Formats: sequence, structure tokens, C-alpha cells
Amino acid sequence: MSNPEQHNYAEIERLEELLSKLRAEAGTARETEAIREIGLEIALAVREVGAMLVNVGWEQSYAQTNQSNAPAERS
Repeated sequence: MSNPEQHNYAEIERLEELLSKLRAEAGTARETEAIREIGLEIALAVREVGAMLVNVGWEQSYAQTNQSNAPAERS
């Protein structure tokens, strides 16, 4: 994984796969609890990815604002 965003996407995919397996075979209280835990982990990973995307958007917006407000260079 080359960056945290890719790592989180891979982790989400891994957890979704585990969740699918557990749902297919869920029967005990422990398996139900495991499904809840995996769901929480997926939600946290999605939130982290969302926060990264918001930060990237804010940084890009800030950079564009600074460029448009910068005084023009004189030749």
C-alpha cells in the first residue's frame, strides 16, 4: 500500500469479505457480535477515508484561493 487512503480501501474490502462470510454462517451470539464489530470497523475506515478526502478538497480549495488572491508578478 502506497498511502493511507489505499490502505483504508483495502481494509474496507477485507472487512466486507469477512462480514459476508459471517452473515452467511451466523448462528451464535459470538458470531452476531463479530458482525457488529466488523460493521463498526468498516464505518470507522469509511469515516477516515472521508476525512482524508475532505482534507484534500480543503487543501486544493485553499491553494486555488491563494493563487487567485496572490498579487500579479510584474515583468
